[in-house]
Amino acid sequence: MEVTNSMRIEKFNGKDFRQWKFQVSCALKAKGLNIHKKKKPTVGDTTQWDKNDGMAMFLLTSSMELNQISLIENCETAKEVMTRLESIYEQTSELNKMMVHEKFYQYKMSSTDSIAQHISKVENLAKQLKETGEEISNTSIMTKILSTLPSKYRSLRQAWLSLDPHSQTIQNLTARLLDEEASLTNEEESESALVAMKHSKPQRKFQNHNMKKISTSGQNNQHRFICYNCNKRGHFARDCRAPKKSERKPQEQKMLAFSAEQCLQSEADIDTWILDSGASAHMSYRRDYFSELMDYGKNSGGTTVRLGNKKELVVQGCGNILINRCVNGKWEKSILEDVLYVPELRRNLFSEGMATRKGYVIIKKYNEALILKHNTVVMTATLKQNNLYEVNIKTTVQIDCNLAQSSLKIWHERLGHLNLKEVKNMSKNGAIPVKLTDDINFVCEACQYGKRSHLPFHKSCRGECEPGDLTYSDVCGPVEHTSVSGARYFVLFKDGATS
Repeated sequence: MEVTNSMRIEKFNGKDFRQWKFQVSCALKAKGLNIHKKKKPTVGDTTQWDKNDGMAMFLLTSSMELNQISLIENCETAKEVMTRLESIYEQTSELNKMMVHEKFYQYKMSSTDSIAQHISKVENLAKQLKETGEEISNTSIMTKILSTLPSKYRSLRQAWLSLDPHSQTIQNLTARLLDEEASLTNEEESESALVAMKHSKPQRKFQNHNMKKISTSGQNNQHRFICYNCNKRGHFARDCRAPKKSERKPQEQKMLAFSAEQCLQSEADIDTWILDSGASAHMSYRRDYFSELMDYGKNSGGTTVRLGNKKELVVQGCGNILINRCVNGKWEKSILEDVLYVPELRRNLFSEGMATRKGYVIIKKYNEALILKHNTVVMTATLKQNNLYEVNIKTTVQIDCNLAQSSLKIWHERLGHLNLKEVKNMSKNGAIPVKLTDDINFVCEACQYGKRSHLPFHKSCRGECEPGDLTYSDVCGPVEHTSVSGARYFVLFKDGATS
């Protein structure tokens, strides 16, 4: 599009009217012209007003394409020009309202947009809604901004929802999103530098500096082929300068492994837990850590986990681990549930994804990561020199040989026939200082008998009888007042035939 030389305003061609109107309004304001407030005086000298209006009309018409001038040829003042354009391009009809609503609610953040661009687009759409007469709250705008963010901002969304409502403003949200964007960008750059490494190509002992350049004439389609040796375009494998796959040293191939796997194989403290954003579940290689373990054995069904170097490790079980977590300098007991047992793993992994699925919120700042539940810090992690977060938890080794065992039946009876599920939970939480053996076929006869309902005793049906056939008797006493002879009891006899 052409640009006016005076004010550097793009000429309006029928598109992006809102942006053009904003530029023109700024230019008019800079010239001291306000076409909406000042009306033409009916009395007195109108020379100055005509001059200002002429300048405004010149600025408007000079910033428009010729195909748009035909729409305003009948306008006599700058205000009429702007009113005519607004009536054409800013319709407030019901159809226009529906179109703006559809744009707002169907808008999604583009993968190429930055956070600032994303927020600006949402606010512009909200402004268009307000101009059509529709009221839209700041909460709706913030909800739209958050709901259309990529999945990598999931932890920030959860942290935002836990904030005090008075702190949930568009300004605070913008600042938090920009800070999170910068943090994620730095992490992605550092991760991309550590994900995979190659040794530099070995220099050839003999290099022909006078090598002739390959002529592209007759080889116009060569750039379309991919070398199957180095996977680059522009040459064939026979002409590839990279070492052939069969000639590569084993060390070069090992260096293609995922950097996290290299960290896992380090000789540092291998009993620590690493906060891993890529792990889909908590994992441990220590069998003695598990207080409860469902051993898959031969029935694992081929369950595996894949590392960053595409190596697959077999999962041999899943269970719970008793841990001590450090919060505010105090150690508290807790349970890490649904942990996969992977013997070939070299480190214990604490999954961020598993934690967020269970309602936890993870916030990383500076050299520390906070793990929150219901807006309360329940666990922390510290950034180490290897750029990995180590979770501040300790694991107790389970020594089964020193742990007394008892049956579920015995403790069910000792606790007054408590619900079996509650007995198992008490054992998991350490309230019962023994290891319970779970008997699947156990049925408590006393509980079954006590829960049964007794049948009522119905009245016996007897037929009519003759006098003397049936006699009822009952003893009454002792009574408070004695008889004349001093008796306090008496016996009553009644014939069954007596009415």
